[in-house]
Amino acid sequence: MHNFVQIFAKMNNLEYMLARRTAQHDGESRTAVMMRIATISVALALAVMIVTLAVFNGFRREIYADLRGFGADIQLMEVSGLRRDARPIEYEPLLKERVAALDGVKSVAPYIVMGGMAKSGEQTLGLQLKGIDASYNTEWWQSRMVEGQMPAVAAEERTKQILLSRTTAERLAVGVGDKIEILYVSAISGARRDSYKVSGLYHTGLEEMDAALAIADLRDVRRTVAWEGEMISGYDVMLHKIGDSERVAEAIDEMLYTDEQIQTESCLPATLEMRNPVVFDWLKAHTVIAEVVIIIMMAVLLFNMAAAMLIMVFDRIGMIGALKAQGMRSAAIRRIFLYRAAILFVRGAVWGNAVGGVLVAMQALWHPIKLDPTGYMLSVLPVSVSATWWILLNVATLAATIAVMVLPSAMVARIRPEESLKYKL
Repeated sequence: MHNFVQIFAKMNNLEYMLARRTAQHDGESRTAVMMRIATISVALALAVMIVTLAVFNGFRREIYADLRGFGADIQLMEVSGLRRDARPIEYEPLLKERVAALDGVKSVAPYIVMGGMAKSGEQTLGLQLKGIDASYNTEWWQSRMVEGQMPAVAAEERTKQILLSRTTAERLAVGVGDKIEILYVSAISGARRDSYKVSGLYHTGLEEMDAALAIADLRDVRRTVAWEGEMISGYDVMLHKIGDSERVAEAIDEMLYTDEQIQTESCLPATLEMRNPVVFDWLKAHTVIAEVVIIIMMAVLLFNMAAAMLIMVFDRIGMIGALKAQGMRSAAIRRIFLYRAAILFVRGAVWGNAVGGVLVAMQALWHPIKLDPTGYMLSVLPVSVSATWWILLNVATLAATIAVMVLPSAMVARIRPEESLKYKL
């Protein structure tokens, strides 16, 4: 950024040179103290804004990624599924094919969800079992595996394997290769019991959801719940971009009502936000908090820079008068102080970016800050950095600083050479 200031000042080398010379000759004066305070304020504000944005984007990225993994971008289910366990619908290959052909859709796969109890020895806990088949995109699940492997859902014969979270396995005191019992109660089929072998363990950091969900073969889950034929709970629709959720959901909804070849009735394409309104409201609240922090830090930065600019001008009244007496225009003299403000900002920005970058890197590598998953959903404070927003933050802050500096630098025009003779150069 220092090079940026030099390039910007090429056509005004005299003003830039004077700006640098005055900065170097502040010595231990009160001006120098104020300049240090302004530099520290720039560094502190930028460091805080960088950490704030990194944490906010980290929360959004991790929670979005995990919610997508657990429940897909869009779930096509029976309409009652938003309020309670959805009633089963008949698997319809044509519907799956039509949805998969929509623009932006990455994959479509049927699933079955059942709520029951998991039991191992004397340990019992509530568990939601999700059944998937060979067409299901398990890329996200594979990335969260910590031990073992996914259930063999593509095998010709049913294997009765189950994928548990590490949290659930610890509570049930089981490991890979052990067996657990799944208990299921239905008003239609009554109480049912089935045995599953633990094929692997996963961990996402969303402790509440980890403890509630397990994965198994769709055929095994259908047998456990005693559904006839090819009944399913719905379809998981994964997209290439999460931002397309609303558009694709509307396209699916229109298809359900206009395509006479599709026989599925009373189905609803539910986006992530529709299914998790509390989580998305929580993220929106964090967005407001991040905005408030950035506004406060920007206000502190600009206030200190404006005060520094006024001190710079008043401290150099004698120099301003001498330059005016020699024919230099007020606009050129104002540029001297604007360049000096830019140099001051760059010094603080270098430190601010360095400190902010180190703090973010430490959290990303060693996770020194832990979270209570019951309140924050995640067990570790997440951070996420993008070169785009990092550069934009620095550029926007520099532009705002220079823009604010224009007003106090206007004091230069009000200084007359004959009145400045009593001041030192």
